[in-house]
Amino acid sequence: MRANIIIHSISGNLYLIATAFEEKLKEHGIDTRIYRVSDPDLHLAANERREALEYYEEITALPEATTEKLLSADVIILGTPSKFGMPTAEMKAFIDSTWQMYLKKALSGKRFYAYSSTTAGNEDGLRAVSCLYKWAEMMQLHPVPFEPYVHLENEMMPQRPSEMIDKTAERLSEMVALPDLGF
Repeated sequence: MRANIIIHSISGNLYLIATAFEEKLKEHGIDTRIYRVSDPDLHLAANERREALEYYEEITALPEATTEKLLSADVIILGTPSKFGMPTAEMKAFIDSTWQMYLKKALSGKRFYAYSSTTAGNEDGLRAVSCLYKWAEMMQLHPVPFEPYVHLENEMMPQRPSEMIDKTAERLSEMVALPDLGF
């Protein structure tokens, strides 16, 4: 089984969470890869925020997400910051690039999970995630039966190891590893 985690990480929060998910999924024998959506302005955030600069090189070293990366996965995991209760423009541009896949039903039947980070509270993050789940529904993806994770950015950066993130990653990986989710 292959899981592709596709993120838009600006300050490193979503990147750190993706690495926790990747680690736990690999422990369950799932071939897992992390990709980033295109963000030609990421260097601007790195110049403005210390934490963004700290993870800039690691994030930009990730391969860029393409629609082919969606096709190569059995499980698609998307992570986005929430901007006004919506995914970022960069994540939206990526999912907008899947229109032809929608028309061909090319992703039908694959498993899906989404998570977010936010500065405006849990509901804001859940609204952004719900947009990604609406896209997944249109693409005929099957949601992994596990609650979306929202990282509140007014808290500390998600440190590794972190009991909360590691427990979330472990439970998510257990659900993804199940051979039959009843689809």
